[in-house]
Amino acid sequence: MPDKFVNIFLLLVSCVVGLSLCEVSLRLFYPQYRDVAEAQLSYDAMRIWARTPHQRNYQHHPDTRVPHFVHHNNLALRQHRNFSKADLAAATNIGVFGDSFVENVGMAAPYSFTEPLDYLLNQRPKRFNVLNFGVNGYGPGQSFLHYERFRHAEDLAHVFYVYCHGDMVDLGKRGLFHLDEAGHLIKNEAVRPSWYAPLISRLHTPYLVLDAGGRLSSVMAETTTDPTDPRRRFEERYRDESQRAVRRAIRRGNPTHDGSKNSLEIFRLLIRHWKHVAEHNGSTFSVVLLPQWPEPVIADLLDAEDVEVIDLYNCFGTADPVHSQQPWVQSPYRFKNDYHWNEAGNRLAAVCLYRVLEEKMGIPRLSEEGLQDAIFQYYGTFEGEPPTKDGGGGQKVVSLDTAAAIRGKYQALNDSISLRERVRKLLTTPEMRLIRSVFNVYLDDKRLIYLKEDCHSTDTEARFFLHVRPIDDSDLPEGRRQYGFDNLDFSRPGFRIDDEACGVVRRLPDYPIRHVRTGQYVPDKGRLWEGEFSMDQVAAVERRALR
Repeated sequence: MPDKFVNIFLLLVSCVVGLSLCEVSLRLFYPQYRDVAEAQLSYDAMRIWARTPHQRNYQHHPDTRVPHFVHHNNLALRQHRNFSKADLAAATNIGVFGDSFVENVGMAAPYSFTEPLDYLLNQRPKRFNVLNFGVNGYGPGQSFLHYERFRHAEDLAHVFYVYCHGDMVDLGKRGLFHLDEAGHLIKNEAVRPSWYAPLISRLHTPYLVLDAGGRLSSVMAETTTDPTDPRRRFEERYRDESQRAVRRAIRRGNPTHDGSKNSLEIFRLLIRHWKHVAEHNGSTFSVVLLPQWPEPVIADLLDAEDVEVIDLYNCFGTADPVHSQQPWVQSPYRFKNDYHWNEAGNRLAAVCLYRVLEEKMGIPRLSEEGLQDAIFQYYGTFEGEPPTKDGGGGQKVVSLDTAAAIRGKYQALNDSISLRERVRKLLTTPEMRLIRSVFNVYLDDKRLIYLKEDCHSTDTEARFFLHVRPIDDSDLPEGRRQYGFDNLDFSRPGFRIDDEACGVVRRLPDYPIRHVRTGQYVPDKGRLWEGEFSMDQVAAVERRALR
C-alpha cells in the first residue's frame, strides 16, 4: 500500500514538473499565446469582464508576427487617443459595439476600420468622433450592458452593433439574460469566475491545448477553389452549424429560464430594448452584419423589429464580386492564420460604413475620386514615410504637414507614451545633448526634443525659432531657396515630465539636413537663447553614447 501512494505522488510530481516545463518552454520559445494569456481584463459585476482605462500592452500580427502596441484609452476604448467630455460635446459621436471583429487587437490601431472611418467623416467641416467599444469575446448581452453603462451614452448620435455568427451561442453561454414565464426579458446577475479561473487564464499551456483541439478539424487544409476542398467543407460546415443554431432557436418557442433554448427570442428582445434605449437617448441604432457569409434569418428578424441592417456581405460583394463566390477561409479580406478580417477587410468596411453614414446623416456626398484620394491620404501616412517631392508620372503623394496632422491625431497616445519613455532615457544620458542652454536640445529620429529642468509655465510661452539648412537646396520651398535655409519657427505648448521638468517637441523635415540653428525669442525684444549643431556633430555624439 505505501508503494502505491509513493507511485501516485511521483506521478503527480512528474505531471507538475512536465506542465511547468511546458509552460516555461511556451513562454520562452513559442510565445504564440502571450496575447491572450496576458490580456488586461478585470471582473465586472454586470458584464462578467471588462477592459480597464489607461492600459497598454502589445500584441503580434497573426500573419507577420510583428508586434504592435495596443492602448485602451481614458474611456477603456481600444484607440490611440483619449476623448475628453469637451471632445464629445463638440462633435457628432458614433459608437461601434461588438467583439473581437470591432476591437481588432490583431493589427495596429490605425488600420482598424473605426479610424479610417473617422478620418473619412472628418473630410467635412463638421467634426466627428468614431468610438471603438469592441471587446474580445463580447456577445450582444455584454455589448448592450457596455453601452448602458457608458457614462456618455447620451452623447452618441449613432450606435452600431456588429453582429457575429456566434452571438446566439453566446447568449446561452454567458447567462446574462433569460425569459420569465410571461416571456419578458430578465437581467441575471453576472456570475463571478471561480478563484482559479484568473490563474489558469494567465497560463499559456491551456491555450495550447485549446488551439490543438481546434486545429484538428482543419489540419489537412489546402487552399484551392475545388468545391471538394476540405478547408472549404470545414467552413461550410461551420457556417451551416451557425445557421442551424439559429433555426433551432426558432423552433424552440416555449419560454423557459434556460437562455440557451431561447437564444433567438432573447436576442430579439434584447435588440428591441437596445434600440428603445438608444432612441430614448437621442441616438439612431443599427446592426452591422459581418461579411463572412449571408445571414438571412437574422436580417429578417431585425427587419421585423424595424432595426436598420447594414449588410457588409452585400457591400463587400458589390465592391469585389469574387467575394461572394469564395468561402471566407480563402478571402483576401481575412488573415491567413486567423479567422478575423485583416487590414484590407477593415479598409473596405470603413468605406462601406462611410457611404451608409453619408446617406444616413445627409452630408454632401464625396465623389468616388475624392473618396479614393482621402483613403490614399490616410493610409499613405501609415504605410511608410510619405515622399517629400512630387511623385512624378501622376504618382500621388502625401504632404508632410498632412501626414504629421494625421499621425498626430490617430497615434496621439502611442506617440506621447513612447516620447515620454524616450525623454526619461535622454535625461539620464547627457552625452546625447546637442545644445546646452536654457533648454537642452536633443535629436531623436527626426524629432528635436527641447528639455528643461526647474521649468515654469512661462518657459514655453516664448516663440521658438528653427532654421534648417538642407544638404540639397532644391529640397527647400521655392520661396526659401534664396536664403539657403528653411524657416520653421513655431509656438507650441510644452508637456510636463515630472513636477519640475518640461519638454517641447518639433519634428524636422524628412529631407537630408546639414545644419540646424534654434532657440527662443520674444518679438520686439530679441532672442532669449540660441544654439546650433551640424549633422556631423550628431554622428559624433551618437558614437560617444554607444561606447
